[in-house]
Amino acid sequence: MLGDMRRYDAVTLLLLLVGGVIVPVAGWVAGAVMLLVSRRWTLRDKLIGLLVWPGGLMTAAALIVFSPTQECVYVDDTGGRRHGGQCTGTTIPGWIGVPLFVLALLGPVVTAVYLGRRARRAARAEAAESSE
Repeated sequence: MLGDMRRYDAVTLLLLLVGGVIVPVAGWVAGAVMLLVSRRWTLRDKLIGLLVWPGGLMTAAALIVFSPTQECVYVDDTGGRRHGGQCTGTTIPGWIGVPLFVLALLGPVVTAVYLGRRARRAARAEAAESSE
């Protein structure tokens, strides 16, 4: 996949995909800046890379780490019976959480694959022009 791309392009895609997880926010921002200043991608490619799923996989990681949880405290009486059950917090219902997590994974990966293909295509076109 990376054969036709420059190292700069590969680093840009890596930072867009996982930079926000490695160095929260700043990693993705570095990749976004590299994408913007690169002449490899068109304006359309840059907009897709920045707007389809900003933050890369950072959103999926945040859903795992910071997902709301519900904690319950129960009191056992002297007979060993459980009473009460005071709960605090909330949870994300599965019918919302699972599709959101899948989108948070697929959005950045599909975007990175798209940008990688566009970079390879541009590199091949550039190589063909220089060989003529």
